[in-house]
Amino acid sequence: MKQDDVNYIKEILQKKESATLEFKAHFNKEDAAKIICSFLNRDGGHLVIGKEENQNVIGVNDVEKLAVEIQNYLVSEIIPEPAISVDIQSINSKKLLVISVWQGTNQPYIFKGGVYFRVGSNTVKADSKQLAALIHKDSSYLQRWETKSAIEIDIEDIDLNEVEKCINDANSTGRENNIPENPLQFLSKYGLYQNGDFTNAAVILFGKQPAKYFPQVRVRISAFNTDKTGSTLLYDRIFDDNLFQSIRQITDFFDLAYGVSSSFSLSDWKRTDRPSYPKLAIREALLNAFIHRDYSSFSSSIAVNIYPDKLQITSYGSLPKGISIKSLSEDHLSIPVNPTIAHIFFLRNWIEKIGIGTVKMIANCKELGFKVPVWNVKDNTVSVTFPGVIVPFNYDEGITEGIIEGIESLINDVKSEGLNEGINKGITEGVKESFRDIIALIIKEKSIRASDIVEKLDRPYKTIERHISTLKEIGAIEFEGSKRTGSYVVSEKLKQIISKK
Repeated sequence: MKQDDVNYIKEILQKKESATLEFKAHFNKEDAAKIICSFLNRDGGHLVIGKEENQNVIGVNDVEKLAVEIQNYLVSEIIPEPAISVDIQSINSKKLLVISVWQGTNQPYIFKGGVYFRVGSNTVKADSKQLAALIHKDSSYLQRWETKSAIEIDIEDIDLNEVEKCINDANSTGRENNIPENPLQFLSKYGLYQNGDFTNAAVILFGKQPAKYFPQVRVRISAFNTDKTGSTLLYDRIFDDNLFQSIRQITDFFDLAYGVSSSFSLSDWKRTDRPSYPKLAIREALLNAFIHRDYSSFSSSIAVNIYPDKLQITSYGSLPKGISIKSLSEDHLSIPVNPTIAHIFFLRNWIEKIGIGTVKMIANCKELGFKVPVWNVKDNTVSVTFPGVIVPFNYDEGITEGIIEGIESLINDVKSEGLNEGINKGITEGVKESFRDIIALIIKEKSIRASDIVEKLDRPYKTIERHISTLKEIGAIEFEGSKRTGSYVVSEKLKQIISKK
């Protein structure tokens, strides 16, 4: 519950009240709860507090305190517990609250014994007919690919460390109460572990090797030197880890390729003076692709293609039910194609807000002087194109130069701090070239064992072992995992130095 880095409120204020949008001049917690409950029982929606019905914006006093109060109240008083997004937005020096929800996946939702419903732009208490329809609704829950049991999966196939990180993130965001501390209990609560079986969603979110079972989790990033995909590739790489790991790795790629100093993973998306690409908008597009793609087909895929004059993200699947290309830039809310997956992303704060992703993307591009994204639906795929987001590299040359500068910087840091007076002895230009090759290989492979470095570089094991030891000592690389199965990765410190190149 913080001021968002992108101000999208202008787009919302231009709209009229509807089945998915309501304005209130002042905050009344019971009225707000009834409205949010009605959104949950229909198609989701936004409640904006601080604007009168006659279009006058009056703002909200003590908005930070109120945001916390309403978040806690709605989560505790609406049953079952909903996913609520509370955001602070500014316009003309006045602060407003935007409270958002998706369509609920556990209808009916109840507030103080009543079930509320949305009829046009009004919130009403559900009558017996509406209540019966909600209770006996033909749920598609068991038909969704993400909820089906992954029979072959055992607990050894699940990265419990990632689950624990997720639990910690969920507790720190405070978006829901009573988060289980035990990984299996957590997975069970959120529908990822049922009757002794892990679900498909659990595998692609937390699996150690999800592509082994579901090759459709793969994401391919390609950069071309012309606008024709058959031309020479400047860069080509496939990411096939679980969704969280892949997103981290993709953000590292963008950091290095575009030369920015802060990653768009998690919540650090602050503006720079003039970023070379609309990073928040691209992050939203990537997360949308992960959450809305059709995982039921083994041919499903996500492709990120970078051309000299545009960047395009294409995902297998279709737009959510009830959504058209035109409506993406307007007030729209629908249940995500994979609501279970979306909910876990939301709990971790990897989805910052509910139901405003495309509006936010457009606002971010406009704010930074980029052309607005363009969506297209064709042959069971959805693509979003960012015009003017250009190829940022000869990638290899830029990275190589950045690695050399990074190594020099780390060596100088160690020397100036006096950590090891002898560390510079024996570091000839030839050794530095070996350092560069080792780090470039680690960047390319994401992580790699020493024996594989020896094999791929075709150099003596003792030499590589010695150079790896020095790179560890100066803080350029780190070893992750157990002694038997672990591997080397580039340190965050070196990544930041390279990304500033």
